[in-house]
Amino acid sequence: MRLALFFLACFNVLLVHTAVGQSRFDKLQSDLLANAADQWLIAELKAVNPNYFDCSRGGWLFPSPGDFILFGDTIALTPEHTNRFRDIWFPSGDCRRFVSVVAMADVYMPLFKRKAQQLSLHPDVAFLPVVLSGCNQQFKSGDAAGLWAMPFLAARRQHLKIDTLVDERLGGDFTTDAALKHFAYVLDIHRNDYWRATAAYYSGPAQLVALDSLLHGKNILSAINTETADMLRFLAYTNQLLRTVHLDNQLSNCFDVLGHFQPVIIEKPLQVKAIASVLSVDESRLRCTNPVYTGQWLMPGYRKVPFVLEDTLIGRFQLMKDSIARWQPSRPKADAYEWETYVLQHRVGKGETLGRIAGKYGVTIAQVKKWNKLRSDKIRKGQTLRIEQRKKVMLQPIVEEEMPSEMADSAAVNTPVVSDSLLVVQKMESLLAKGKKFMEQRKYKEAVRTFDELLVLSPDQAEILDLRKQAEDAAKSQAQTEKAKVKYYTVKSGDSLWSIARKYPGVTEHDLMKWNKCGENIRPGQRLVIKK
Repeated sequence: MRLALFFLACFNVLLVHTAVGQSRFDKLQSDLLANAADQWLIAELKAVNPNYFDCSRGGWLFPSPGDFILFGDTIALTPEHTNRFRDIWFPSGDCRRFVSVVAMADVYMPLFKRKAQQLSLHPDVAFLPVVLSGCNQQFKSGDAAGLWAMPFLAARRQHLKIDTLVDERLGGDFTTDAALKHFAYVLDIHRNDYWRATAAYYSGPAQLVALDSLLHGKNILSAINTETADMLRFLAYTNQLLRTVHLDNQLSNCFDVLGHFQPVIIEKPLQVKAIASVLSVDESRLRCTNPVYTGQWLMPGYRKVPFVLEDTLIGRFQLMKDSIARWQPSRPKADAYEWETYVLQHRVGKGETLGRIAGKYGVTIAQVKKWNKLRSDKIRKGQTLRIEQRKKVMLQPIVEEEMPSEMADSAAVNTPVVSDSLLVVQKMESLLAKGKKFMEQRKYKEAVRTFDELLVLSPDQAEILDLRKQAEDAAKSQAQTEKAKVKYYTVKSGDSLWSIARKYPGVTEHDLMKWNKCGENIRPGQRLVIKK
């Protein structure tokens, strides 16, 4: 009896540990799909495809337990697996999440399949973004981001730009190219084993370091951690689920929705917040339609991913782009003060001096003498002195009438306000002109410092780097030439600056004092610099 209870307890512990591992994956995947179903494009598609998103009808066909095909091999899914995965896709029987994610898959899947075919990859690779991000272009988790959940280092290896202004992982077309090239790279490392490559892509190469190199295909399921194994099973389930689903009304007018947006050319630095404020649109809306632009600024010259606006805003943007460039966030007005002077009368006590009295009131002796018309520092006991003091007085705020909205834009255009971005551009132009002028004047050290300051604002400009190198080389050559011209003279007994200067034509006593930072008095044995 005790032995039976012992085995039962061990079995319960095993179930608890298994459930904990499974529940973590289930929660992560469930949250991921829930966030994916809230994408901004879903609302746009629902507006033109209401029947597609109708979840009132039933008849959904769910994959049954058994062998599923994944990368040309089979993977067994038990009833426990299929029930769990059904609950992830259809929580409490609700199919709205499923239909939303399938709608995004319908939008992106042709692109994924075409790109995978171009690289001769297995077509099942195209289903990875559905499991990794829910086809959510704005997906972010840890250091992974975008449709393909690309890690930071993998994206940089594929030359995607990630900085404070843009994150190209959040793009679509060329991001898919980069992700599939990275997958092909991982696949080559793992000798064309898709199971190992997918596990490495999902959880990182460290996951497979301790794995037996002889394990291939589905045999790695028992060797990798539970979460990665569940991901492979979920990928197989999702693959079959999306292949077998048939909606009564296929998604339509998708490209009509996307066609409502047009790219704009950025000619000068602009703030995203400025565009939203001047055009009176929701900033989060701009962010959702331009996920690659993660920073606060849009800089001219970046053309890989166009910044898009709804076609109804294009005309207003063109008319008001100068106002957008000059826009600055409103700042609370500082309280206005003025100084008010008041007079105190101080009666001189026994032993007091002007210095002690001035220190008591925080003024100077000269001020006390001026206020009391004293000709000397002498004062006597009982004497009354005038002491002036100052204090801050807050001014009454002036209430300004609110400007009508139709006049605000006109005022913004006529007001000579310079935004921070334009100040940066103007400063760069000024520094460049200043550096070139120093070069013409043969002031090469000053030119190097100027170009260094300019490189802080624009570190990658080839022209500036080339000019700095020219100035640095010229400065070194100039220093060597000047060093070769320098001579030294050791002062002898009876020498004076005048007598030494006479020995070097064109040199004056003032030159000697300037070059050696000394006075007229010199001593025997002193070494003087002679530069001419």
